[in-house]
Amino acid sequence: MIPRDQCVEGPIRVFRDAELVLPDRLLVADLLVQGTQIRSLAPRGEGRGDEIYDLAGHRVAPGFIDLHTHGGWGVDFYTDGEEEYRRAAEMYGRAGVTRLLATLVPGPWEEMIARIDETARFLESIPAFLGIHLEGPFLSHERRGALPEIGFQEYSDAKMQAILEAARGTLRVMTFAPEVVPPSKIATIQSRGVVMSIGHTVATKEETDAAVRGGARRATHLCNAMPQLHHRTPGPLLTLLSTDHIRCEVIADGEHLDEDMLRFILRVKPPESVVAVSDSMPLTGMGAATANFAGAEVHSDGCRATQADGTLAGSVTSLPAALWRLEREQGLTPSRICQLGASNPASDLRLPRIGRIGQGCRADLIVLDSRGDLIATLRGGSRVGAGPEGPLLPATLRVD
Repeated sequence: MIPRDQCVEGPIRVFRDAELVLPDRLLVADLLVQGTQIRSLAPRGEGRGDEIYDLAGHRVAPGFIDLHTHGGWGVDFYTDGEEEYRRAAEMYGRAGVTRLLATLVPGPWEEMIARIDETARFLESIPAFLGIHLEGPFLSHERRGALPEIGFQEYSDAKMQAILEAARGTLRVMTFAPEVVPPSKIATIQSRGVVMSIGHTVATKEETDAAVRGGARRATHLCNAMPQLHHRTPGPLLTLLSTDHIRCEVIADGEHLDEDMLRFILRVKPPESVVAVSDSMPLTGMGAATANFAGAEVHSDGCRATQADGTLAGSVTSLPAALWRLEREQGLTPSRICQLGASNPASDLRLPRIGRIGQGCRADLIVLDSRGDLIATLRGGSRVGAGPEGPLLPATLRVD
C-alpha cells in the first residue's frame, strides 16, 4: 500500500527561512510545497510562490513513521472501529507521526481473520495508515511477552493464505519465530509484499541463520521477547546484531532497553539498519490509567505499562517522544534522529518518496519551534487538525 493522495496541483506554499533536517546536515533554506509534494528547495529568501510563511529559523523535519504501534490515546487497533482509527490518525499526527502501520496482536483464529479483514477495509480510506503489521500468529509460546497465547498458531500454508486473503494487500510486516515458520516459506511470503520480521522467538543461532538465508531481513523489538545473548548458546541475537542487512526495531522509551544496550546497538549496527518504533498501546497519552489490552488488564503509571505480574505490555511513549528522549540521552544529531524515525522506516517498506525532505518527496513534515516544541504537522501537504480549508501553518507565520 502506498499513499493514495498524490497531487502536484494547487498553490505553491513557501516556507521561508526554515532550518531543514536533511539526511546529512541541517540546511537553512526556503522549502516550496505544492499539493501533496515538496516542489523544491531554494536558497534562503529566494523562494517564490502563492503563499509565504516566515519560519524565522524554525526547524522543519520529515514526519515520523511508526511501523509498530498497537494504538494510543484510548484507541486499540485490534478492537476499535473505523471512526476510532480516524481519530487515532489525527492524534498521531498531532504528536508528529505522519504515517504508521496498524499493529495487530494475534487472537483466536476466526476472530483474528475477521479483524484483519475489517482493518484492511478501514485502511482503504485513511491515508495515514500504510498497512498492517501483524505481530504473529506464528510465534514461540515461551516468548509470548504480553501477547495472548490463545492466538498462537502452528504454521501451515493454508493459514498463511487465509491471512493474506483477509489482508487484501495491506499486510506489510509480519512478526514470526524462525523455529515455527519453515525457512523455505519466507521468500514466498515476502513475494506477496510482506516483510518477515524475526521476533517472539527462542530460535537457536542455526535456526535464525536459516531464516536469514531464506530471506528474512528484519527483527521485531530487538532484545525483547527473545533469549539473552549467551557465549555458548548465542540464540538469535548474535545473528541479528552481526548481520548488517538485518534491519532491527528498537523501542527507545527508556523502559524496554537499557540505555547502554541501546547505545551498543546503535554503535554496532549500520546506521541504515536500525528502526525506532514505539510499540505503543492504547494507554499512550492517557496518563495513569488501566485498560484491557491483548486479553489482559494493563496498568500504566504514565511511563510504564505492565500486566498484573509485571510483564511489560507495550509502551506508553509515543514515537516522537521516544526519539526526542533518545536525542537528549544519546546526544544524536537531528539527522540521525530522523533517519531512525523517518527515512529508515520508509526504506524498510521500500517507499522512497516518504521519510525525507527532497524534491518530489511527499510533504509529510513537522515544524518545531526554537524550544523543540511541535507547532504544526503536515501530512501530504495538509495540516493535521486544521480541516480541509484550514491554514497550512499557524496564521502568525504567514507574511503575504
